[in-house]
Amino acid sequence: MQSTTEQLRAKTNLDALELHKIHMITYSLEKAVAFFAENLSGARQVTAQEMAVVVEEVHLSSENNRKDATKVALDQYFALFKSFTKDF
Repeated sequence: MQSTTEQLRAKTNLDALELHKIHMITYSLEKAVAFFAENLSGARQVTAQEMAVVVEEVHLSSENNRKDATKVALDQYFALFKSFTKDF
């Protein structure tokens, strides 16, 4: 999950090619986040479940070439990821 998040952070242009790359990255990220959403408990599980919803939004937005929606969803994901990994 750390690696895929770093890959996403590197995408700043959000042109059609980068949106396609983001879309492809989210396949791996969805699996990683789902693992945590299913196997943790407590606050971290709740955060992972929230992340799963947001990652799906990143996935769909990037798939449909929606730059602004992808940016909003990525920012939400990065905030959740920071919370999720705090004190990890």
